[in-house]
Amino acid sequence: MARFTFTFAFVLVALATSSQALNIQSSQVKANTERADAVKAAFVKSYNGYKKYCFGRDQLNPLTKTCDDPLGGWGATLVDVQSTAHVMGLNDIYDETVAQSLKTDYSKTSSEEVSIFETTIRHVGGLLSSYELGGRREKKLVEQARVVGDKLMYGWINNNDIPYNTLKFWSGLPTPKTDESAVIAETGTLIIEFDRLSKYTGNNTYRDFAIKAELATINTIPLPFPGLNPQRLNQTTGKPVGDYVTWGGGSDSFFEYLNKYALLIGTQEIYFPAWITSVKSSILHLITSAGGTKKKLTYLADYSAKNGGTLPRGSHLECFVGGNWLLGGKLLDNDDIFNYGLDLAESCIHTYTASATGVGPEGFIYRLANGSSQGIEIKNAEFYAENGFDYSSKPYVLRPEVMESVFYAYRLTGDSKWQDLAWKAFQALEKYCGTDTAFTSLDDVSNSTTAQIDLSESFLYAELFKYSYLIFTDGNVLDLGKYVFNTEAHPFEIDNLDVDFRGLNPGPIKAPAAHVTADAEVPSATKLSDTSNGKKAKTTGYGKLVPAPLFTGVNKKKLAGVTRDQKPFQAAPKARLAST
Repeated sequence: MARFTFTFAFVLVALATSSQALNIQSSQVKANTERADAVKAAFVKSYNGYKKYCFGRDQLNPLTKTCDDPLGGWGATLVDVQSTAHVMGLNDIYDETVAQSLKTDYSKTSSEEVSIFETTIRHVGGLLSSYELGGRREKKLVEQARVVGDKLMYGWINNNDIPYNTLKFWSGLPTPKTDESAVIAETGTLIIEFDRLSKYTGNNTYRDFAIKAELATINTIPLPFPGLNPQRLNQTTGKPVGDYVTWGGGSDSFFEYLNKYALLIGTQEIYFPAWITSVKSSILHLITSAGGTKKKLTYLADYSAKNGGTLPRGSHLECFVGGNWLLGGKLLDNDDIFNYGLDLAESCIHTYTASATGVGPEGFIYRLANGSSQGIEIKNAEFYAENGFDYSSKPYVLRPEVMESVFYAYRLTGDSKWQDLAWKAFQALEKYCGTDTAFTSLDDVSNSTTAQIDLSESFLYAELFKYSYLIFTDGNVLDLGKYVFNTEAHPFEIDNLDVDFRGLNPGPIKAPAAHVTADAEVPSATKLSDTSNGKKAKTTGYGKLVPAPLFTGVNKKKLAGVTRDQKPFQAAPKARLAST
C-alpha cells in the first residue's frame, strides 16, 4: 500500500500571514476565480435580501419576504453568515454581522423551546469560529458564547452523562424536557464546540460534560454491529432505544465528529479508533452496490433487524459520508476507506446530475446488489433502471452535504472533474432556487417546472455557499491540513500538527463479495499516492437480506423548520413548507 507522509509546509493562507499545515491536500488543487466570484455574488445577493427584510432574525422566507425565529430568535442566519463572509473577504458583511451578534441578548429567547444541538452548532460554534477568524481580537464573542453555553448546561440533570436536548423556560431557569429520548447526533455533536468554549474561557466544565456525553454514546451497548450505534438513546440508562442504524439524519454528526475531534485536538486515543470501528462495520455490513440498474453506484444502507435487516434508502443528510471517509482515509493512509469515500461522493452527486432540475432530492431509494428492494417500493422502474435510484422524497431544502463531499473529493484528489460537477450543480441551484431576494427551497427536483418553497434556513449561508465557494478557491484557503469544520461548516484551527494517524491504519477493508452486483466491475484499488492526478478505483457493494417495511420518505407537507437532526425515515418534525 502506498503511503502518504505528513510534512510541515509553510503556506500563504487567506486567513493568516503564514502557518503550518498537515500536508494532506492534493498539490493539483487550482483556483477558478470566475466560478468562485459567481458563488460569492450569489452569497452577497442572498445576504442582502436577508439584511433588507430580516436582519437580526433567525431566517428569511424569500418568497413572502417575511421572517421566522425557529431557533431562539438570536439571528441564526446572522451568525452563520460570519465565517463564510470572512473566508470570502467580505469584510463589511463580516464586521456588521459580528457587531450585531455582540448586541444580541442571549439570556432571553422568543422561542418556547430551544434545541441544545441546533444552538451549539450555530451559535457556540459560529461565535467562536468568528473569534478565531477575526484574529482572536473580539473577546466579547467568547463572552456571548459563554452565556449560551451556561444555559445549555442545564440539559444535564440527575448526574446523567447524556443531556436532554430540548430546553424550556430559557429566559428564566432552563428546564429540560425529559419525556423524549436522545438521538446520537444530539449527544455526540457537542464536543468540538464545547472544547473550543473551554479553550477560550479557561473553564474546562464545558469540555468535561461534552466528553461525558460523547463517551457515553461511544460506549453504548448492545450494538447491532461493532461501532454502529443505534440512532436513539435513553438519557438515564445510556441504553439504545430501538435498533435503527443509519449514517443519515439523527445519527450523522456523531460519526462525523469522531475523526474530526481527534484531528482537532491531535489525539490517537478513543475517538479515531471508534470512527475506524464504525467505518469497518459499515463496509462489511452496510456498503452496497445498486442492483438491477445500468449504473455502477455505491451506497451506504440503513439497518434495523426489527424492520427486516438492511434497508436500501439514502438521504441528502447522509451524503456527508463521502467527504468524511475521504478525510479519515487520507489521514490513515487507507486506500479502501478513501476509495469508498470517493464512490459514495460520486453516487450522491449523481442524484443531482440525473434529476430534471440538476438538483438532488431530500431522500432516495434503490435496490440491493441482489436486486431486492427489501419491500421498499420503486415507483418509477424505468427511471431506476437507467439511473440507479428512485425518489423517496422530492423536495430540496438547500442542504449542503453533497457539495460538502464534492469539496473534500476535490481538495484531496485535485481531480478537476469535481469542480465541473460542482459548477453544474451550482448553476442548477441558481436557476431553480434563485429569487429576487435569496435562494429558496424546491418542491420537486424531478420536475423541471417545480414550484419553489418559501424556506431558506441559516445553513444555506454557513454551509452551502461556503463549500461551493471553497471548491473553486486556492487550496490555501481553509486548508484541510490546518482547519476542521464543525457540522455547520464553521472552521476551527487544528491544535496539534505533530500527530501522525497512520499508525491507526486498520489495513485492507473490503465489502464481502456477495454484496457486489453480478456484473459489477471490481478493478484494483487506487493508491493514495495516485490521487493527485484524479485516478480512483471502483469499490464493491452489498447484498442479501430479508424484507423490510415500505419506506414512505419525508412528508413534504409536514416539513416546517427542517433541522440537521431530522430522521430520514420519518416526516421532519419541525419544518414548515410554504404552500405551492
